[in-house]
Amino acid sequence: MKIELDNENSASNKIISYSDDSFTLKNKLIKSNFVISKDNLIEHWSVDSYQNLALQHMDPIIAWQPEVILLGTGNESGFQNYKLLSYITSKQIGLEIMTTGAACRSYNLLIDEGRHVVACLFLPSN
Repeated sequence: MKIELDNENSASNKIISYSDDSFTLKNKLIKSNFVISKDNLIEHWSVDSYQNLALQHMDPIIAWQPEVILLGTGNESGFQNYKLLSYITSKQIGLEIMTTGAACRSYNLLIDEGRHVVACLFLPSN
């Protein structure tokens, strides 16, 4: 699905579109789960599924000091890892869990608002 961008000239990492098997950024096609922020990108994130997220996967992302982390869980919206949820919120960081499509749209909106957001995105086909 293509995403309408308000400010396509922005230097920030933005998500142009996504499908079941890829994400398109301004000058890059990504065919794996990945992590994105305004200034950072982890292209081939080693986590194969959101159900397998562990504390050690989140520590490098937490080091970026985001206000909020968006977790795009593919086509599912459930997340039951309360230990991870508690860990992230104990760092004074918000965690929002949603489908990947919703996370892509929310990420772009928050970046446009100047918010310090990170999106951890899992391909809907996973």
